[in-house]
Amino acid sequence: MDNTTTEDTSDTEEEILVYAEFADSVNIEKYNSMHILGIDTKTPIVQMNETFFTGTYENPLGTYMFFENDTSPQSTDPVFDRIPEKNVKYVCKTRKLLKVEHGYITPKDGSGQSTQNQAQQAQEDAIKMVSFKTVQEALDKFKQEWCTNESSSTDNNINNLKES
Repeated sequence: MDNTTTEDTSDTEEEILVYAEFADSVNIEKYNSMHILGIDTKTPIVQMNETFFTGTYENPLGTYMFFENDTSPQSTDPVFDRIPEKNVKYVCKTRKLLKVEHGYITPKDGSGQSTQNQAQQAQEDAIKMVSFKTVQEALDKFKQEWCTNESSSTDNNINNLKES
């Protein structure tokens, strides 16, 4: 029996703090659950309950700092230091900014039919290739189509151009 040592292959996690700024006024406290899909991509998707948001990373102008309420403020000099009514203490900082806005999802109705319709529309819009044996044949064909689309005065202009 061979004695081999196995390495501990546990997943490593890296914790990065991201500041998310919502374009619309969103009351985050009314949502029960939050899921972030593709946080490591350029455009993550945030789902809060049944509402979807799309985000993009931007470079902030400075550093975002996070504070929390300090329940036990300390004073170094009790005689001259006044303790303010609200005290906060530094928690952490980040330079990651995620701008988030509402994302709207539309269902695909008859996706098989829509691709067929798109292909048919593309065929109708395509320019048909035409080949002529001589320049005179091309001019005659152009003149014939032009005359059906334009008035007789335009036809006279083509004749004048041909003669000159």
